[in-house]
Amino acid sequence: MSKSESRKKATTQRQQQIRSKASFAHAADSRPLFVADVMLGRLAKWLRIAGFDVLYSNRFTDDELVALSKQQGRILLSRDTRLLVRKAVKHFVFLESEDIQSQLRQVFEVTRTASLPGVLTRCLSCNETLMDVPRERVRDKVPPFVFETQAHFKSCPKCGKIYWAGTHRQSVLRTLEKLLH
Repeated sequence: MSKSESRKKATTQRQQQIRSKASFAHAADSRPLFVADVMLGRLAKWLRIAGFDVLYSNRFTDDELVALSKQQGRILLSRDTRLLVRKAVKHFVFLESEDIQSQLRQVFEVTRTASLPGVLTRCLSCNETLMDVPRERVRDKVPPFVFETQAHFKSCPKCGKIYWAGTHRQSVLRTLEKLLH
């Protein structure tokens, strides 16, 4: 058996082990908290757009991911079979697809998400809850055209990033709604 055949066989065995281990239970009336591994930065961003609390860093080690999941009651999101077969990993979603929409749909299905907790209420960079900010306070912090055309702004209290309802907002909302149903 070649090395590549051996690797494929080992991966298949880990996937089967993960599927049999998956005993996911989530109360439908509570908002799930997530921690995403390094391979899932786009998924973390989309879940934050949907309003979910998602810890993500491309610097988290596997040990840190497991610890965060365990200590904070977070669901570990991963495509890494070597990570998910660990005994310490209890609450997880094994994302088999590389397609972002399939990943979102799978997370929504597994967590029985029927509605989104707060679309566009979290900082996409650092996960903090956004705060409304008076329009005048952002005058010198956003492009002049944006200041002239937008009435409402939000700001991240942690990193200072400023958000407003851009032209892509409706498209994002349609995509999320489609994936929920």
